[in-house]
Amino acid sequence: MNAEVELRTVSKAYGDAYAVDRVSLEVARGELVALLGPSGCGKTTTLRMVAGFVEPTGGAILLRGQDVTRVPPHRRDTGMVFQSYALFPHLTVAENIAFGLKRRGVARTEIRSRVATMIGLMRLSGLEQRLPRQLSGGQQQRVAVGRALVINPAVILLDEPFSNLDAQLRESTREELRRLQQELRLTAMFVTHDQAEAMAIADRIAVMNKGRIEQIDTPAAVYHHPRTRFVAGFIGRANIFDAEVIARDPAGVAARGPAGITFVLPQGDHPGRIAVVLRPEAIRLAAGTDAHGPNTVAGVVDVVAFYGATAQLGVKLADGSRLLVEGSGDLPQRFAPGSAVVASWAASALVASAA
Repeated sequence: MNAEVELRTVSKAYGDAYAVDRVSLEVARGELVALLGPSGCGKTTTLRMVAGFVEPTGGAILLRGQDVTRVPPHRRDTGMVFQSYALFPHLTVAENIAFGLKRRGVARTEIRSRVATMIGLMRLSGLEQRLPRQLSGGQQQRVAVGRALVINPAVILLDEPFSNLDAQLRESTREELRRLQQELRLTAMFVTHDQAEAMAIADRIAVMNKGRIEQIDTPAAVYHHPRTRFVAGFIGRANIFDAEVIARDPAGVAARGPAGITFVLPQGDHPGRIAVVLRPEAIRLAAGTDAHGPNTVAGVVDVVAFYGATAQLGVKLADGSRLLVEGSGDLPQRFAPGSAVVASWAASALVASAA
């Protein structure tokens, strides 16, 4: 990998508590990597260490092969977009975008040229002399991105940049950012707690938990092949069952789960106790009460949620546990609350992770 950013066992401790614990990560040139996880998992601290605003307790940070672990923020080749945008309220759009160039001592004529180019790229033409308070949330976000990009950084760092926008504007703005990132071949690190954002725009996702990266992979691989129980539960919706391996043969692995379910999984090196992950959209429903054979279970529909094109059903099993099923919007018409159903799924839909 031709790494623009490299973290080598980077840690940050506050007293005896580690906010980030030996994180290693490489970001290739032109790649967008999302740091995804719940509040307090260490993702923002990791980003701020790359930017230079937080000093690591241990490890090393490299930008384009140069060790910048102890280099101050203004001397790093990074551009930062903060969650609050951090625009200067007394400066105009053009002055905000020009700020980093002036601080770097760029010639006045070049500043005018680069700011004009960035204003066009950010679709801010006609707004050059407005103050931040005279802009919409989306416009403020574009000014913040323009200010970060105009210095031509090795990497652009984005800390929850869409969290202040309403849902519709958030979606259109992140699509615009992804278009721009791909068009300019920008290297980017992006912090979010919103899995939909990460899935929609990232080339790879680093799922963080308790200061560590539990899995880093493409969005599809993280979703379909979670390596840990945490990743399976955090990414998308999943049915996760504790199960015990009871048989192995060349065709697959059999495991006993709750409510009398026998799971048959593709062959793999699974330990005795596993967590079986089953995505709700992989489940088929049929009316009935008799479940025969592996990868089937009987239950009763007890919750129905209609979302238009799709719907979700909750199926209560004999032991009181529940199965989440997702499918087309006509599911509620076929299976009303109280309906007896048999759920089934293919062995290929099952993934085993550490229990």
